[in-house]
Amino acid sequence: MTLGEKLKEIRKKFGLSQEQLAGVMNVSRQAITKWENNGGIPDVSNLQELSKVFGITVDSLLNDENQLSALSMRKSLDKDKYKSKISSYTSVLKEYFDESYEVYNLVRSKKMTKLEWILDLFTWGVHNDIDGISDLSPYYLVKKDNLKLLVNIKDWVLEVIELPSNTNDKKFSYGANKFINCGKLKLN
Repeated sequence: MTLGEKLKEIRKKFGLSQEQLAGVMNVSRQAITKWENNGGIPDVSNLQELSKVFGITVDSLLNDENQLSALSMRKSLDKDKYKSKISSYTSVLKEYFDESYEVYNLVRSKKMTKLEWILDLFTWGVHNDIDGISDLSPYYLVKKDNLKLLVNIKDWVLEVIELPSNTNDKKFSYGANKFINCGKLKLN
């Protein structure tokens, strides 16, 4: 798989147009087209930025392996572009995920060991409540075909993580968190 093929696959997995990826990278759309068509390769600073934005090493972008590992994306958002933090969530989702994607609200809680669960039970949930209060940012499950993404918007940063395609849509764990699907979000 060439660098151009990988870039195109990554861009499409995250639902980005060439124009949107160009905006993320601060380059022209023509540069993205050139890279995807193997007409040239990004310079070192652009390779490093691609690596940082998509959570993938420069080596894995440049090697000839045909398989990309699970992907993630972090993008700082321009807070001046949005009216308020809360209304920005829907705007950001609409901007990055068109109507072909299904978006679901998630509730997050900390995944606890048995000992933590017992302590939490005897302290009337104070431990889990403190964790919940410390991170009130919204989480979403975004689906399209066989692609499942965990999306979080926190402190004006959009984070998108590719989940395994066999992830349960109703209830799943990722990292130190458990998520419960609270229903489909209408973006229109």
